[in-house]
Amino acid sequence: MSEPWEELLPSFISENIDAIIQAEQAANRRRSRSEAIYEFVGSSIGTLKFVASQLIGTVLWVVINTGLMQPVRPFDPFPFPILTQIVAVEAVLMTAFVLMKQNRMSKLADRRAHLGLQINLLTERETTKIIGMLLEIGKRFDIQHKVLDEETSQLSRLLTIETLIEALHSKFPDR
Repeated sequence: MSEPWEELLPSFISENIDAIIQAEQAANRRRSRSEAIYEFVGSSIGTLKFVASQLIGTVLWVVINTGLMQPVRPFDPFPFPILTQIVAVEAVLMTAFVLMKQNRMSKLADRRAHLGLQINLLTERETTKIIGMLLEIGKRFDIQHKVLDEETSQLSRLLTIETLIEALHSKFPDR
């Protein structure tokens, strides 16, 4: 059953969405077991459920070890050195899991950026060709005076990526 908004989209957009989803699913299938684990742990750490369980666990630990829960004998009296060690180790491990997840996310973002750059370069080349073709058509029909201006003429020339990179780097303030 299709969604109501699907009928409003051109079919090529739906196809693009499906291709993106398939690429994301393929990237998830290529994850190693350790990547899947640290992504799960990293995602779980940033939830309200995790924070609530941490608070409940800490409060329960303090209640037990201050002697407020009578049938249970305190095993980590104030200032709770065992709890302090557990929390310190947990903080180190949580930081490591989050950093590993961010590292993988960064790699995926880099891949997406490279794909976007490739698509943009292809689009720029296609657009340049189209402008050139339009200028040629204009010349054949003798309508160049209406269409041909300096900007259009410049846009009809294909720029190389190296030229763009050199221009960009020359404009950075650290030069």
